[in-house]
Amino acid sequence: MATESDPVLPLGPAHVLEGQSQEGDRVIWGGRIVAVRNLANRTEISVVSYPLDRADRPRLDEEPGVRFLVRRPGFLEPVKYAPGRFVTVLGTVVGIEHAEVDEYRLAHPVLAAERVHLWPAEASRWQSRTQFSIGLGISL
Repeated sequence: MATESDPVLPLGPAHVLEGQSQEGDRVIWGGRIVAVRNLANRTEISVVSYPLDRADRPRLDEEPGVRFLVRRPGFLEPVKYAPGRFVTVLGTVVGIEHAEVDEYRLAHPVLAAERVHLWPAEASRWQSRTQFSIGLGISL
């Protein structure tokens, strides 16, 4: 099991599926919530991954990646952690599970979450934007 002092590795969910990551690796992943399920002693969040920017925000201008499953002890309010919202998760890889998406069976990397950051509902409030301007300065 990872500890607070363990390094965070620059590996994404696809690396787990490709065998380039192993159980116990500490990672930061993010993306769009597609489902939330509260069980007796934990919450599971299904997320479609997106690449992260330097501030660990999902990059919405990039193509979505593979789905992953987040497990966190306790209850998370499904109205707050609703499908369509974006999250960034610090956690430990605990394996791969298969789950149905409609009638298709997909492999999902699984993270045991240490921290879950829920981004504001309006992506425009946190999404990085590149702005260009052309100006002419005159001083007399």
